[in-house]
Amino acid sequence: QINLSNTWLTGSLPSWLGSLQRLEQLNMGQTWLQGTFPAAIGDLKQLRELNLEATGLAGVLPSNLCQEGAASNLLQLSVRGNSLTGSARVLEKCRNLVQLDVSSNEFTGQLPASKYWGRLTTYHANNNRFSGALPRALCLHASLLRDLDISNNQLSGNVPDRIGLLASLERLNLASNQFTGPITENIFYFPGLRSLDLSNNGFVGTLPAYAMQFMYALLAADFSNNTGVTGIIPPQMGFSEHVQTVTMTGTSLSCSGITRPYAVSVNASCNDAAKCRTLQWVAANATANESCAGDQVLPCFLRFSGESLPRDDASNMRCKLIARRAPEEARAACSAGQPPFSLEGEGANLPDSRKTASEQAWVIDPSYYQYRSCTCLLGFKEVWSKNGTKLTCAEQPSIDSRSTAIIAAVSALAGFAVLAALAVVGALYLRTQPRWLRERVMQVKRVQGAPRAAKPGDRVGVSVVVTDVVGFSALTRQHPDAMIKAMGGHNNILRKVSKHVHQEYRPAPQTSPAVIGTSQKRE
Repeated sequence: QINLSNTWLTGSLPSWLGSLQRLEQLNMGQTWLQGTFPAAIGDLKQLRELNLEATGLAGVLPSNLCQEGAASNLLQLSVRGNSLTGSARVLEKCRNLVQLDVSSNEFTGQLPASKYWGRLTTYHANNNRFSGALPRALCLHASLLRDLDISNNQLSGNVPDRIGLLASLERLNLASNQFTGPITENIFYFPGLRSLDLSNNGFVGTLPAYAMQFMYALLAADFSNNTGVTGIIPPQMGFSEHVQTVTMTGTSLSCSGITRPYAVSVNASCNDAAKCRTLQWVAANATANESCAGDQVLPCFLRFSGESLPRDDASNMRCKLIARRAPEEARAACSAGQPPFSLEGEGANLPDSRKTASEQAWVIDPSYYQYRSCTCLLGFKEVWSKNGTKLTCAEQPSIDSRSTAIIAAVSALAGFAVLAALAVVGALYLRTQPRWLRERVMQVKRVQGAPRAAKPGDRVGVSVVVTDVVGFSALTRQHPDAMIKAMGGHNNILRKVSKHVHQEYRPAPQTSPAVIGTSQKRE
């Protein structure tokens, strides 16, 4: 075996690989290979596992990958995440495949399917450009298939009833194709089906109520973005006790039970045109404005929870979450009423499922339950239409200009008052000259040094103040606190006198510097 996966290997696959006749496993996935798929790999008769996923290979699959009429030993083949093109039907000659993954390439043409694929359990062909109908051979011969993902292609037509022959299916993904027609009830008879995705197609008609009660193992289902799907959510879905997520947005489902009339062409899966029409519980020209009764707003086994969340769309509304009823409550609700909204006698057989809104999410358009339990977000007002069955949240108009002017004036006055208060506080702060400010002023004066003339010949006036406190030392020792206060007052008086004298001072020729007299303080 050769295993070089998840490495920085570059270059192309060498042709001498075909000489390794005893090679059983070749794993070079997640590398930086390039070039085309080498035909020499078709010469490896003993090869059982081939993994070339996400390598950057281009071109087409070699025609000799599986020899016609030969007993190929290839069990696992993965070429996903490359740039392979053309047809992939060469794989139909691989008779012993168990796992096949050709997803995320650029394959075209018909989806490969072979009568030799009786051992196939996993088939991923999603994210390509396959077209045409679902192959008949796949439904007839892949009886062990458990995982089928053919989403994001261009497959079209009806999903045939014979898909029910894939009795081992656990995961079925048909999303994002061009399938049309009614949803065959045979999809819901798979006993082990855990995941079903039919979203983003063109399915029409009602959901097959009777068949949906057999989805015992279902964990997730997605029917979204099929605008032709009409009618109600069948109460039979209440038998799926293990469901975690069900998505039904972007459909025409409605609690009113009103369906859109439609017709499908006669084909192999629908040979009776009368049976291929949606049941019309009301006249064909009726609208969906009929108000739902309180017990029909949701399927009988569901209820609105006490929690609500804003919707993640542009509706500007919040709606309550949908949760499953308690078993006893669900049985009582589903046993009452009339079909198709109830289960009548079968309601007593609903399972003991106690799921909260966070454990079992039912994602349903608010239009289904006519926006009951929905409210508009702050700043939006409710606008009801269609006989009170449709809610629109319109943006509330802004406040009038008079209110705007009043708010602006009050804001301006408040701002002016705040600025005036700050100015007064600042002035008082500077006038009292806190200690740090006085020290800063003195430091600047010391740096400047003694007064100097602006130019040679000028005279500079200097005031010298000399004071003496008799018995200063003795008084400080006896009355330290009182002396500190006395000296503070003494110094402030001298500062004011000096400042006053210098403000009135005018230089005069032939005068000596002024001397402010000597004072003595005695206490």
